[in-house]
Amino acid sequence: MKYLYIIAFLLASFGGVYGVGHHKGYDESQTEVALQIAKANEQARATEQELNGKITDLSTQLDKVQNEAQKQIAKRDADIATGKLQLFVKTKGTVCPSKDAGPSSGSDTATAQLDPKTATDLVSVTDDGDLAIRKLNACIATYNQVKELINGSSTTR
Repeated sequence: MKYLYIIAFLLASFGGVYGVGHHKGYDESQTEVALQIAKANEQARATEQELNGKITDLSTQLDKVQNEAQKQIAKRDADIATGKLQLFVKTKGTVCPSKDAGPSSGSDTATAQLDPKTATDLVSVTDDGDLAIRKLNACIATYNQVKELINGSSTTR
C-alpha cells in the first residue's frame, strides 16, 4: 500500500509539473502571437499612411492639372466669344458663286465659320473627354502605385 501512495504522489507531481509547464508555454505562445499581431498591425498602419500620402499627392497633382486646364478653357472660350479665335469647318457641296466672283477653282469644298455659341459648345465636348482622360490617368497612376507598394514590386509603363 505504501508503494501505491508513492506512485500516486509521483504521478500527481509529474502531472502538476506538466500542467504548470504546459500553461506557461501556452502563455508564452499567446504573448508571442500578440507581439506578431502588433508588429503586423504597425506595418499595416505604416503602409496605409504611405498609401494615403501617395494618393493625396496624386489627387493634388490632378487638382493642379484640372485648374490649369480650366484656365486654358476659360481663355479659349473668351477668345471664341470675342472673335479672337474663330473656328471653321469644311463643307462639301456647291458654293453659290457671287456675281463678282471669278471662275470656280474646280474644288467642291468650302469652309464655313461657326458662330461663337456653336464653337464653344463643340469644343466643350472635347473638354469633357479631356477631363475624363485626365481622371482616368490619375486613377491608373494611383492604382499602379498602390499595387506597387502592396506587392513590393515595380512596374514600368
